Amino acid sequence: MGIFEVGRERALEVLHRCVAPLGFKASAFEGGYPQVWARDAGITALGALTTGDPELIACTKASLETLGAAQTELGMIHLNVDTRTGDVTTENAGAVDANLWFILAHDAYRQATGDFDFARASWPRLQRAALWLRYQDMNACGLLEVPEAGDWADLYSVRYNVLYDNVLYVAALRALASFARALGEDGDAFALAATDVATKIDLVMWLDRPWDGHAFGAQLERLKALRLEWFLLYQNTATLTEMPYYLPWTGFREFGNTFDAFGNCLAILLGIADETKRERILTHAHAVGADAPRPIKAFYPPIYPGDRDWREYFRSRNLNLPFQYHNGGSWPFLGGFYVAALRFAGWNARAEAQLDALAESNHLGKHGEWEFNEWHHGLSGRPMGHPQQAWSAAMYLYALDAVETGEARFFEGWR
Repeated sequence: MGIFEVGRERALEVLHRCVAPLGFKASAFEGGYPQVWARDAGITALGALTTGDPELIACTKASLETLGAAQTELGMIHLNVDTRTGDVTTENAGAVDANLWFILAHDAYRQATGDFDFARASWPRLQRAALWLRYQDMNACGLLEVPEAGDWADLYSVRYNVLYDNVLYVAALRALASFARALGEDGDAFALAATDVATKIDLVMWLDRPWDGHAFGAQLERLKALRLEWFLLYQNTATLTEMPYYLPWTGFREFGNTFDAFGNCLAILLGIADETKRERILTHAHAVGADAPRPIKAFYPPIYPGDRDWREYFRSRNLNLPFQYHNGGSWPFLGGFYVAALRFAGWNARAEAQLDALAESNHLGKHGEWEFNEWHHGLSGRPMGHPQQAWSAAMYLYALDAVETGEARFFEGWR
C-alpha cells in the first residue's frame, strides 16, 4: 500500500476519533482542542463530506446544529462550543470567519446530501449570520472591516480589509445565493453583492500591473467613486507595482505585504484570480520557498522584531516567533488548499508533488507516526503543534480527492 493510501486510512481514523455527540472536536488529542470550533468544523466538513462516510457526514450536521443553537440574538456565531459541557468558550475573542465558515459548511452539507429539510430549518440562522456580517462593513464600502487578529490568524497583525475574510465573504455570498435558490427563494441580492466584493478585492488588493499613467489615474477615480478610501495607499506605487499576489490586508494609508497563502489559494479556488493572476501567485509561492519543506507557510516572509507589524504578543507562549505558527509556520490543513489550488489551475505535476510533501508532513509526529499535527516549523519542517487535528486530516482527504478527481469539490458552486 502506497503512502497516499496509508495516509487516507490514518486520516479517516483521526477524523473518527474527533467525532463527538455535539460535533467535530478540533483535535482528538487529550490535551488538544475538545471544542467544536466554527472555522475548524467548517474546514473539516470539506474533507469529511468527500468521504461518503455516514458517521462523518452526521458529525458535520451535528457541528452545524451545535454552533447554530448557540448563535447570538444579533446573528454572531461563537468561535467555539465545548463538546464536554455544551458551553460557549469565552477564552478567545470572537472571529469574523466563524460566521463565514458556518455559512459555507451549511452549503457544502446541502450540496453533498441534498438534505432540504435541514436546509430549510437552517435558513433563518444563515440569514441572521449574513446580516451580522453586513454589520462588519463599518463604512458601507462593501468589504468587511476586520479587527487585528480577528480571524483564523488570531496571533498575527492583519487588520481592516483582510484578504482572507473578504475572499471568504465572496464565497459565503455565492453560497447564500445558491442556498436561497435551492429553497425556491430569490438569491440575486447575494449574487450581486458577491460580484461587488470580488471586484473591489481586485481593485484594492491586486497591484501587480504594467505602469500606465492614464490607466492608473482612471483606477484612482474609480476607487473614489466606489467609496474605497484606500486609494491613498496608491501613493506607495513605487513599492507596490511588483507584488505578484493579493495583498494580505489594506487599511487607511497602509497595507500588508507578506504573502498570505490561505487568502491567495482561496482566491484561486473561487475564480477571483484569473489565469494570469493564478500563474503569478503559484509561481511566486514556489519560487520563494513558501511551499518548502512543508506545504505551506501561512504568511511569508516572517515578521521580525523591529518590523512595523511585529507585535510583542507574538511572543505569547513562544508561539509566533519567526517561522513559527502564523508567522511563517507551515500548516498541513493549508497544504490541502494549496494542492487543490494547484490542481484547479492545471498544475498537475506540481499538485502531485505537493500532495506527496503533504503526506510526508502528516506522517511526521512528536509522539508517533501519522500524527496529522497542527503546524510545523517553517524552516526545520518539524511538527510543533497539537496532534490529531481534524482539519489536518480532513484537508489531506480533500487534497487526495482533488488530485484524483480533478475537482475542488463544493467550490464549483461558489464560483
